Amino acid sequence: MALTNIEKHYNKHPEDLRLLRRHGIVEFETTMHHLRRFLRPDHMILDIGAGTGRYTSALMKEGYRVKAIELVRRNIEVFLKREPTADVVQGDARSMPFLESDMADVTLLLGPLYHLISDEEKVKALREAKRVTKPGGLIFVAYLMNEYSILSYCFDEDRIGDFLRRGVVSKDFHIQADSDELYDYVRIDDINRLNEMAGLERVTIFSPDGAADYMRTRLNRMSEETFAHFIAYQKCISERPDLIGAGSHVVDVVRV
Repeated sequence: MALTNIEKHYNKHPEDLRLLRRHGIVEFETTMHHLRRFLRPDHMILDIGAGTGRYTSALMKEGYRVKAIELVRRNIEVFLKREPTADVVQGDARSMPFLESDMADVTLLLGPLYHLISDEEKVKALREAKRVTKPGGLIFVAYLMNEYSILSYCFDEDRIGDFLRRGVVSKDFHIQADSDELYDYVRIDDINRLNEMAGLERVTIFSPDGAADYMRTRLNRMSEETFAHFIAYQKCISERPDLIGAGSHVVDVVRV
């Protein structure tokens, strides 16, 4: 069976290492900070698109029941090598007939929507997450942000003129991803539209990394003390509406 673009990507760029680098640590620690705000000791958690299981492992260590679903076989192998007792199965976020409805108190979608290009495909994943989450439960949905891509990959790499001419970037500077692209990038207005289509209500929205992805080399030069202060700073400002859309990711916390 031919490998998908997603499988090829994660075979070449191990996800397990990303969250261990300083910019990834900021994202991980800030996301865990917000998860702890809402989780209760008896909660059942679904981690859909679990990658190599960094969040599942952390939540298991804190005593939560977690079931993980991951598309990429290599990620599952890395995951189980580190966490052999984990409950992880292979599956696609858009259709998980092997999962019962209303089974999770909290569902994590901290990766699948990066790779689903159209509104239709994203809404499939949102509705499937909604199906498997108990009424009144929460879904944490991560997105890649448009402005980070525009600044980092279009302007910083001096490709913006070519992309505008070819229609890869629209006149209002929104990435126009083709159906065969690996990543899609959104703005807050796009997320609002998807929530309305899927029938989901926002509880909060936060930036797990803020400026961290723009500051990778500077983060690496920081002392341990200064880096600890940076993580505390990001946790503190992560829900500020004037800053949310400028980071590389957001996490939308929505209620079923």
